[in-house]
Amino acid sequence: MSAGSAGPEPTVGIADRPRPGGDRARELREMSRLLPTGVAVLTSAYRESAHGATVSTTTVLSQQPLRLGVCLRGGSPMTELIRRSGRFFVNVLSSRQALLADWFANPRRPAGLAQFDLVRSELDPGTDIPLLVDALAWFDCRLSNHMPLGGGEDLLVAEIVYARAGSGRPLIGFAGRLHDVEFHGVRRRQGWRADTTTTLD
Repeated sequence: MSAGSAGPEPTVGIADRPRPGGDRARELREMSRLLPTGVAVLTSAYRESAHGATVSTTTVLSQQPLRLGVCLRGGSPMTELIRRSGRFFVNVLSSRQALLADWFANPRRPAGLAQFDLVRSELDPGTDIPLLVDALAWFDCRLSNHMPLGGGEDLLVAEIVYARAGSGRPLIGFAGRLHDVEFHGVRRRQGWRADTTTTLD
């Protein structure tokens, strides 16, 4: 490198980049909808209160112990009820239950147990938490951590203490819409070795 050269420009890491705002932030949110997600209804109860809420932000965080994470609006009825009770169920919706996803996302639905009057539900005998009949799966979760994420959203981390499977196909959120999907097996390369070069098309 000559004495008069300016040298390479410093690398800017992802963490150092300014947060996008305005149109760019909206564009990134739209792009995030291209991540396919399962759709579920969280249900919880505490004393005489009960609530359900549709979410598409549920994911397994660790295997040992088996922990699940879900992102909720901070201070929402669902968040506060889970914090008080310490327990909730994840009702994984099947493709036949798109109307339930809409119902439990409707801000004008009745409050408390009345919101379950028009849907097929039953009470879990151990926790008295409402469960949605005909779901694809049910996960009984015990809250272990609650972390504010900023921007008005909270991350709830819970340990899965029990699970039960139903039947059917999952309801999937993709590109801002709900979808029924039919799965087909795909061809995969067997005996993959890191020291070989191949194409993936």
